[in-house]
Amino acid sequence: MAKLDALFHPFIATDAKKNWEGYTSPRMDYFGGDIPGDDFNAGFLVATKEGYMDIPHIHDGADNFFILTGPDLTDVFHSPFEVVMLLGDSPTEMEAYRITKPSVVKVPAGTWHCPLYYKTIHRGINTIMWYAGKSTGRVYPDEEHPGQIRYEKDNWVRPCVKDPDKLCTWCGACFTQTEEHVRAYLKPFLENAAKTTKYADCILELKPDAHGLGDKVRSPRIACRGSADLPGLDRQFSINIIDQPCVLGDEILSGGRASEYLWFSGADAVDPWTSFDAEIEVMLGEDPDRMEPVRFSKPGVVAVPPGVWRGEVKVLRAGKPLCFIPWYPGTKPRYKVTQRVVGGEKLLVYGDRDSIVKPTESDELYLIR
Repeated sequence: MAKLDALFHPFIATDAKKNWEGYTSPRMDYFGGDIPGDDFNAGFLVATKEGYMDIPHIHDGADNFFILTGPDLTDVFHSPFEVVMLLGDSPTEMEAYRITKPSVVKVPAGTWHCPLYYKTIHRGINTIMWYAGKSTGRVYPDEEHPGQIRYEKDNWVRPCVKDPDKLCTWCGACFTQTEEHVRAYLKPFLENAAKTTKYADCILELKPDAHGLGDKVRSPRIACRGSADLPGLDRQFSINIIDQPCVLGDEILSGGRASEYLWFSGADAVDPWTSFDAEIEVMLGEDPDRMEPVRFSKPGVVAVPPGVWRGEVKVLRAGKPLCFIPWYPGTKPRYKVTQRVVGGEKLLVYGDRDSIVKPTESDELYLIR
């Protein structure tokens, strides 16, 4: 039981951005790195005033994705916001895209991006980010040597602005985003923005999705089907708002060789803790005959590694609207596998046999002919 309980990871409230103007603090720290070889990384980063995130840069070998929404996930399609995303072939030749609807932005590896301009804020703008591959460094324009670029690994080598004898920790104490500073910094980017739309296909507006989960889960919801909706997007996810106790899923299943992440938080991204009032139970096990409940009553993620069986998701109590986001990777086949009794014999059955062309021995699964 203790081993299975460890698969639940409560979200950590961090003050990492306490010195950064215009972000909620504490905020939901980014969760990731729990399953070896998996690059899932997600959390709420919520801007609460006009400002910008980061300076122009590229990543060395990793696609980068931004999910942008308003703060009220209970009415996500009418929760207003406005951001301007800069994407381009060089730090001085970028296109500016205005985004006012829930969207996913893909930044292909090697593409210059940022600043991300949080332009119109009502209560907040929610940003979730992840990399599609491992990114061990960034490339920036060199502020001290115009026309040159600087490559930085995770071990930053830049000195602290306030104490040159120390290294920069990105604490933000030197960064003040006054209204005048924001607009002066962004003015040349917006005035010189390229008139082309080379990267328009990198922005996916998330459309309302009707579901068949019952009236205890609000419909429509957000649903993104990964690369089927946006080429290169290697994760599928949906944002579900649950109003009443319910049971999701009616059978024991396994994702085969793929991991899955089950996210539970309050539906107000500005304060995902105070807006959380629920008790949840997820059935997990090393095989379908030995399933145990993992129960929790705080925001967090259930990280289900490949090969671990997962059963029903039970919302036992929902005092406030609950945000449930299941995430599935798309780089490996995600076989839905269930246990059935056929002719008195227990067999493991692929739920989508058409997706299996050549089952491998490592799958350790049986097909019903």
